[in-house]
Amino acid sequence: MRRKQVLGGLVVMVLLCVGAWMLLRPEPTPPVPSSPPVSARVEDAGGPEVAPAVEPVAAADAGLWLTATLEGAQPFEGEARVGAAFISDADRGWWEEEGRLRFARTGPRRIEDLANVREWVEAPVSASAQGGVLGPVEVPSAPRYEVMAFAPDGTVWWAEQVPASPPTTGVVDLGVVKARPPTGVRVRLEGARDVPGTFSVRMQRGVDPRNVDAVGRLLPVLTLAAPELMHAFENDTPVPLAKDGETRLAPLPPDRSLRLLLRTPSGKQSEPVEVPLREGSVAEVTLDVARLFPNGVGGTVTLRGRVLLGDGTRPLGTAMFRRGDGEELPLAPDGRFTIPDVATWTESRFTVRREVAEEEGRPLGPLWWDFVFTPTAESRGTVDVVWRMPVYRWLVLRMDGFTRAQLKGRSEPPYPVFLLERLDAQGAWSLVPTREFRPEGDNLAVSLVEPGTYRVRVASSPYASRVSGTARVGEDFVDAEVRLPAEDTSPSTCELRITHQGQAVAGAVVIAGGGSPSLPPVRAETDSAGRWRMGGVTSDVLPLRVLGAGNEWEGDGAEACRRSGVIEVRL
Repeated sequence: MRRKQVLGGLVVMVLLCVGAWMLLRPEPTPPVPSSPPVSARVEDAGGPEVAPAVEPVAAADAGLWLTATLEGAQPFEGEARVGAAFISDADRGWWEEEGRLRFARTGPRRIEDLANVREWVEAPVSASAQGGVLGPVEVPSAPRYEVMAFAPDGTVWWAEQVPASPPTTGVVDLGVVKARPPTGVRVRLEGARDVPGTFSVRMQRGVDPRNVDAVGRLLPVLTLAAPELMHAFENDTPVPLAKDGETRLAPLPPDRSLRLLLRTPSGKQSEPVEVPLREGSVAEVTLDVARLFPNGVGGTVTLRGRVLLGDGTRPLGTAMFRRGDGEELPLAPDGRFTIPDVATWTESRFTVRREVAEEEGRPLGPLWWDFVFTPTAESRGTVDVVWRMPVYRWLVLRMDGFTRAQLKGRSEPPYPVFLLERLDAQGAWSLVPTREFRPEGDNLAVSLVEPGTYRVRVASSPYASRVSGTARVGEDFVDAEVRLPAEDTSPSTCELRITHQGQAVAGAVVIAGGGSPSLPPVRAETDSAGRWRMGGVTSDVLPLRVLGAGNEWEGDGAEACRRSGVIEVRL
């Protein structure tokens, strides 16, 4: 019994010693990823250079890590991004096909230049006395890597690396990335202090074709560093300028030059001013208002008025007006509006849009209408106007069932097409635009906005059409009616025959038009005998274009149709 107690005690002591050793033993050192022997091609103003090797980066887990040294004149302050660039299957296929088809490739000089960064990842930067150390940042295996960073003063860093083969573990070191001082201009206005309102400037790039690729690679980091300026470039929007002091426009793309177009508070714009740019330098520019606007900066007025639907007895409903610059503002429920800062040196266009949900059937009037304000020499201060949106009158084209079936049988989509014609003061018929052609059973209701004498032209093809009777539409709003009778006889038909070296060309493409540009052309192909039966032709002109047998032919076939009914085309 005593022996068992002694043995049990020894076992307990051994277990206690083992547990103490497990608790007190030192932690094993994690493996350090080895740095593969790859070189970094760093893009800077002086050209590519090979970055010096860096010490291995300690990491808790094995993987692929990216690092770089941002060189600068002071400790780094700003943001940094890291991107892995991949080649899409479509780009890779194009590259391979290009290599098979051509002796010398076009476009990029290497396939890695087709790689695009799918996602930019924020990267930490440890500031140092002259810049900072970026990373390490874990990255996936990729054919190309990019690093970009920017500081509040507009300084940017950008570099890329293309390994000999995509690495899978270790450290991707982009070496020393040199700072790029901002390129741009400081704009000062002269002679603008006494002009009320804000001046602005539009910017246009003067791109050097020899440097377009290098500048293009900098655009993503410039967009991060100066989003307002890059947005103004891309959307051609003006940037406001300070009247007192300077307006700094930097960083900008390091192009050959920058074109500035000064805009006055009234919207008047100057001729472009060409400013040479030098990379890494912010140039000073003075814009003289008196010299750029020798005829004055132009004034503005406040436009005050009301929009009425017809004579105003019908409600306009909810409506918006839009200025020429795209700004939209609502009208008051009774149609009243006030529009400030309307230019007096040019006419201004406004669009009024009714936002109403009318009942089914004919609309009361157009949903939108354009109005033009033309200032006069007396336009000052506030100008009162009244704008009237038209109320529709209606011309009804009546067709019986047989006429409708006859028209449908001679037409192929998008035909039949209907056109509205009006008799002018010289006694000639001319096309007038209209917004509504509303089918009503076998009939068609056509909207009108003013009195006059009207008829409807009905086209079964671009080269075959006929007209309805005529009707006088008066000042009242009573429907006017015209009738399209059935045709007693079919129009003369025409046939197109295509040959090449005496042989019929099957499958030749034919594009045929007519006498009115408002009618869409038709497209057809010749049959096995090289023929295309066009059907009836009533137009005095018949423009044709034929493509087949590797050749092309253009001409007018109206005379041949009238003479023999056959158009012979030899490709």
